[in-house]
Amino acid sequence: MDTSETLPQVISNRIKKYGGRLLLQHKDGWSWKQITWLDFEKGIKDIASFLMSLGFTPGDAALLVSGNRTESIYAEFAIYLIGGISIPIAENEAQDVIARIARDSDSRFIFVSGGPALDRLRNIKDGIPSLARIISFSDANIGDDEKVLPFKGLLKFGSIKRKGLEDELIKTAKGVLPDSPAVIFYSFNSDGGIVRKEVTHRDLVEAIRVASDKLSFISEEDQAFSYLPSIGSFERFVNYLGIYMGIRIAIAETRKDFFEDILEVKPTVLFETKSEIENMCSKIISNLGRSSPILKLKSALGGRVRYIIIDSPPRGEIKNLFYKVGVSLIEIPELVGI
Repeated sequence: MDTSETLPQVISNRIKKYGGRLLLQHKDGWSWKQITWLDFEKGIKDIASFLMSLGFTPGDAALLVSGNRTESIYAEFAIYLIGGISIPIAENEAQDVIARIARDSDSRFIFVSGGPALDRLRNIKDGIPSLARIISFSDANIGDDEKVLPFKGLLKFGSIKRKGLEDELIKTAKGVLPDSPAVIFYSFNSDGGIVRKEVTHRDLVEAIRVASDKLSFISEEDQAFSYLPSIGSFERFVNYLGIYMGIRIAIAETRKDFFEDILEVKPTVLFETKSEIENMCSKIISNLGRSSPILKLKSALGGRVRYIIIDSPPRGEIKNLFYKVGVSLIEIPELVGI
C-alpha cells in the first residue's frame, strides 16, 4: 500500500518503482519524445536547483500562467520538491489581475506558455518587486530581457547548479510536511476582494489516492491523453492522478493538436471535462456528412479509447452515444473543488 503523504514522496516512490519505464510522450516538432521516470526526475531536480540558486525557499510561490502541458507538470513538481506553492492562472487572464496576484503572493517566479501571455507579463514585471525571473515554455519572442528565460535554458542552467545543490535539494524535499500548502487558487469576490483557496499536500494526495482506487481496472500499460487549458482543480490535477497510477501520459498543447495528435498517440484513456466532451459531440453530430455518429466519434477518439475520466457526467444523449461506441465515462468528483 502506498503511504505517500506529500507530492515529493509520491514522485520519489514512483521513480524507485518505475525507473526507466516510459512516463510522458512529448511532441517535439514532427516527432514524439519519449520521457522516462528517470528523465522526469532529472528535469524536475534541474528546475528545482535553478529556483533554489536564485533564492526560492519552502513556502515561496510561483505563478503558472499556462494551460496543462508537459512543461507545466515539470515546473509544478519542481516547485513541490522545494516545498513551494504553485498558483495556476489562465493564459488569457488580464495583466492587472496577474500583477495583483503576483504581488499578493510575493511570487518569485512566473512560468508562462509564451505568446500573448508573455507579452502581457513584460508589461507588468517591473511592478512585481518579488519577481526574480519569468520562464517561457516557448522559445519564441524571448528577446534580450535578462528577466525572461526560455524553459530549455532553465533546464541547462539548472543542470549546472544542481551539482552543488543535490544534498540540499534532497534534504529540502524530505522536509516538506503533509499540511504544507501545495497549490493556491485565486479568485475575487463581488467587491473585488481577493479570495484564496489553499490545497495542502495531504488534501491533494488523499484525493488522488481515493480517485485511483476507483480506477483499479486501468493498468500501467494504458496510455492517457488530454488537452486541458483551464485552471480548475480537476484540469490541474487529473494528470497527477495518471502519475500516481503509473500510467503513460501525453498532452496536446492546442485543441487542433488534440485532434491531430490523438490519431498518433492512440490512447486508451482520455482525460476530459464535461463541457469539452459535449462540445466535441455537438461538432461531430452537426457535421456528420454521410458518416454515422458512432463511426465519426470513434474516428475522433483515435480508435482505441476505452475510458474517459471526466469531472462530471454529460447530458443523457451524450452518455448514450459513448455507450454505443463502447467507451466508459468515469466521473472523478474527488478532484473537483478540492
